[in-house]
Amino acid sequence: MITIVIVGAGSIGRYIASILSKEQHNIILIDKDRKQLEEASWTMDVAIRQGLGTDWQLLEDLLELSPNLLIALTSDDETNLVACSIAKQLGYPRTIARVRDNRYLNRTRLDFAHIFDVDHFIGPDLLVSNEIMKYMLSPGSIAIENFAHGAVQLRTLSVPPNWRKENIALSDLGLPEGVMIGLILREGRKVIFPHGEDVILSGDEVTFIGQTDAITEVHHFLGLKQKTTNSAVIFGGSAVGQNLAKMLEHRQINVRLIEKNYDVCCRLAEQLPQCTIINHDATDFDFLQSEKVGQSDVFVSCTGSDELNVMGALLAKEAGSGDVVAVISNPSYVPMVYRLGINHSVSPRISVADHIMSQIFAGTVTSLVSLHENQAEVMEISVSQDAKVVGIPLSELGPLLPKDVLIAMIQNRGRIMVANGDRIISPGDTVIVIANPKHVHEFEKIF
Repeated sequence: MITIVIVGAGSIGRYIASILSKEQHNIILIDKDRKQLEEASWTMDVAIRQGLGTDWQLLEDLLELSPNLLIALTSDDETNLVACSIAKQLGYPRTIARVRDNRYLNRTRLDFAHIFDVDHFIGPDLLVSNEIMKYMLSPGSIAIENFAHGAVQLRTLSVPPNWRKENIALSDLGLPEGVMIGLILREGRKVIFPHGEDVILSGDEVTFIGQTDAITEVHHFLGLKQKTTNSAVIFGGSAVGQNLAKMLEHRQINVRLIEKNYDVCCRLAEQLPQCTIINHDATDFDFLQSEKVGQSDVFVSCTGSDELNVMGALLAKEAGSGDVVAVISNPSYVPMVYRLGINHSVSPRISVADHIMSQIFAGTVTSLVSLHENQAEVMEISVSQDAKVVGIPLSELGPLLPKDVLIAMIQNRGRIMVANGDRIISPGDTVIVIANPKHVHEFEKIF
């Protein structure tokens, strides 16, 4: 348990505070808006302080609580940078700053992390753009994540109707070599941490994890066809849309970006010379049909409004788009989005939370990803010299772990191995663990 000061009680700040308080950390939430603070205190176990994150006296007063970390998450980059700088000067051990302007992340000329004493930058818009890009490089995957410097990959896929291996125990399925099943999400959003006797049913969302080269076989294993992305339509000239368009330009993927604001279109036309910029409202169904958006490989809805993003994605679906993606800031909307037939959604709050959690556990947990509305977390953990699990075969260790904890992969001296019963964990190994979030705080003691 550690003490964390969060500056900014906006949507991202409150979401992060909620996640961290559930992990049994001591949270102090700072904001100048009394109403937002009171709303936060009603729904989560956090302490609140009204004031500015740049008020050095307020930050100094909190030193008596021995804070381990300050996270600045206001909507203003400069406020976040100054808050981190003041905190470090006062003696806060670590700082994290949210920044919207990507120029703060560019170190070719100035190192803003050094200038402002920021230990880690988080750019939500850039994170979301990268998440969408990962999906577009593997269309059909509900989720895709990389671990162990790209040597291990996780993919979540939906099992097609009338799958021929339904009801066969996992131990008898004959998975591709180097791949295992880490999670099953069943109807009703029920998460199953699978064991050998469990089965896969049509309609399940199955999370596979394994060697990156081998994981490409899971589409074939489920009888799914893999597609390539050659064209995309982006609805919204937001920072996410702009970042994504630049990434697609670099890969020579044909991009049309639709934006209602004329001035934004003019700016984007200068910054994205290879993209087609269209000044129109993408919620105009007749317009979408006339533009033949149904012929593009992917339609991405990424305005600043959840409601517009859902509407745009649904209209694109109606216009013939087979693959639609929506940026959804409110994680509680995600189950509804899937029921509406939207293929994939990305949440800035969840992306930021994953990166912050990884930084909190820095040293032991090197990356952390939340799945299925935070019902499960995937962690990349470095094994210390005196870890309790060292030298014990997994066949003996497994029964000692909770049922909702699964050691999936082991990286030993560069070799990637599925964590079957014969494997033994050694000091210096990296292990990939899938677990219920309630167990996360225990792993520093175990590993």
